[in-house]
Amino acid sequence: MNRFEVVVIGGGPIGAVAARCAAEAGASTLLIERRGDIRGGSLCTGLVSPRTLPALGITELSVLRRIRGAEVHAPGGYRLNVRSEETKAVVLDRPLLEEELHRRAGDAGVIVRLRCEAVDVRPGEVSARSADGAETISAGIIVVAIGLSAGLVRGASLPSPPRLFRAAQAVLAIEPDDADVVRVYLGRKVAPLFFGWAVPAEHGRTRVGLAVSPDTDPNPFLDRLLDQRFPGIAVESCSLGRIPIGPVSPPLGDGLLFVGDAAGHVKPLSGGGLYTGAIGARIAGRIAASAAASGKTHREDLGSYARACDRAIGGELRFGLAARDLLESLSDEGIDDAFAALDQSDLLEFLAEAGDIDRLRRLPRELATRRALWKRLLPLLALLDHHLAARGPEIRVAAPPNESL
Repeated sequence: MNRFEVVVIGGGPIGAVAARCAAEAGASTLLIERRGDIRGGSLCTGLVSPRTLPALGITELSVLRRIRGAEVHAPGGYRLNVRSEETKAVVLDRPLLEEELHRRAGDAGVIVRLRCEAVDVRPGEVSARSADGAETISAGIIVVAIGLSAGLVRGASLPSPPRLFRAAQAVLAIEPDDADVVRVYLGRKVAPLFFGWAVPAEHGRTRVGLAVSPDTDPNPFLDRLLDQRFPGIAVESCSLGRIPIGPVSPPLGDGLLFVGDAAGHVKPLSGGGLYTGAIGARIAGRIAASAAASGKTHREDLGSYARACDRAIGGELRFGLAARDLLESLSDEGIDDAFAALDQSDLLEFLAEAGDIDRLRRLPRELATRRALWKRLLPLLALLDHHLAARGPEIRVAAPPNESL
């Protein structure tokens, strides 16, 4: 029986980061991935903040585009343009990203095995299948980085994330008019309870997709978005997936740590998971190595993982859940009215300057220091309060502090 101190199941970006960090902490580490070619397609939109690159531990080799602006479309046709002089996000080539992460994991001492699928997980043991046949791998700690693969999740007794959204994305053969601008489409007829997107990708390519509520088929909505916004443009490929909303609790079991989508380490408002997943994976790798070395691998010994993740990303995830609740509570009419109220040059400049896709909860704090904007926001808050009150008396919006507006 092969034995490793740490076995990571799932060779996507998050699994590769966890494996590398475990090896760098001194653990003998095995990374197994069922795909034979990590350059295959992915639902990943690849839109991340610049800080995601150091969080993953990679260079800019996989960067395709630098994004400085966003064009957001309301249901009724209203459009807001937010633009910064600074790079607010980058778009990544997912295959190049995974290649670099696997290379860096190997350089750190990780044994990487492709075409190897985990078929069962038990504390201290992974049953796997490859072209060489079935085998059992002994492990001090197992890190599960297989996303929402239901079979292993059930075998590992992982609670399901609170919510799941269904997503679809197409790659179109079109160069966007503005190569440094992403487009967002809101509305119940566009993407119920979520939103649609158009992201510049490789030269001459645009990634267009959306997510919808879990009981809804995303394909008709994607077809309609493509027909309305990109009529006659060739579709090169399509992909489907699911987005977990809300962290699982706890993200661990006896001899097990869960990372990335499997742990619900995904930003609830946008559905992006590379930055938050990378933070959790780095923590998991270090703790897995330490636990395997000490032999303290029971559930009660691994609580430090959940606490460390909560300190690092828990506040942002909770804020994102609250922001998602607000978005879902608004009617299309409410979104239209909010856009009209936001369409003021100083507010848009503030959003362009202070907006941060990884740290949304800092926006209200930053706003609290800009007293000159409070009066501008009063019409928006009144509109939100009106629309939300119509949907339920428990939903209200607080005004800024009552100081000389």
